[in-house]
Amino acid sequence: MSIVLSCEYQVDLPKELLEKLNIAVVHMYVSSSEKTYRDDEMPLADFYALARKEGKIGQTSAANLLDYQEHFQKLLEKYDEVIHLAISSGLSSGYNNANVAADGNPHIHVIDSKRASGGTAIQLLYAHDLLQQGLDAESIVQKVLERQNSIECSFQIDTLEFLVRGGRCSRAKMLGANLLKIKPVIVCNTEGKLVMGKLHRGKMNKVVKEYFKEVLSQKNIDKTRAIIEYSTLDDEGMALYEECKQMLVNAGFKEVVEGQCSPIAAYHAGPNIIGTQFYLTK
Repeated sequence: MSIVLSCEYQVDLPKELLEKLNIAVVHMYVSSSEKTYRDDEMPLADFYALARKEGKIGQTSAANLLDYQEHFQKLLEKYDEVIHLAISSGLSSGYNNANVAADGNPHIHVIDSKRASGGTAIQLLYAHDLLQQGLDAESIVQKVLERQNSIECSFQIDTLEFLVRGGRCSRAKMLGANLLKIKPVIVCNTEGKLVMGKLHRGKMNKVVKEYFKEVLSQKNIDKTRAIIEYSTLDDEGMALYEECKQMLVNAGFKEVVEGQCSPIAAYHAGPNIIGTQFYLTK
């Protein structure tokens, strides 16, 4: 019985990797005051420029019901089963839309990842491992769900500006953070919502290294695979990113998957972010 994995483009994995692993993708949308763009139609730097020009985040929206119906119908013409991992229902309406589109079809399995983009990606890659092992769809879904509460899903941000513009943080918190020169870690908790983690103070070169040292100090890390991702970085930022990638390698991860945040995820989190995701052991 043939099985295909499916996700939203927002999982932040490189397009080439998604194609190599035969993972089907459904797209989301960003709307400015003049036009609606599919999430792969505009370079990320241009999205940031547009947001600053208009003074606000353009409206972002998940794939709608019709998008999902067409997506699933097309996949079921080629495969017997579809396993779709959706971005947390606490962050996007995509899971609900996909669930409605599935309409109880026993051949479509929709999973609420309960995580943001990178945390969804780590589950997607685990599901692919299980698929390669020959497991059936129900077993894959069960094993993915069993590990959902054991994921490090976080990122270090430079500014709260874009979280405020996207309605995910209060302006008062941003002003306080700016005043104290604080840069918080953003964590996606087990409820699938973004919350503030540890607060760091100083320049990004310093606080990002502190963030990586802290997450890698945990005793219960599954070192099979880690994801490292960023939004937009200048040359100095990319050098920092390479240092952080080496920290993951030095920590003993067998595989380090690189990715740039998709426009939807990065549009809300802001430029200059660096984050990592991996499984924890129970």
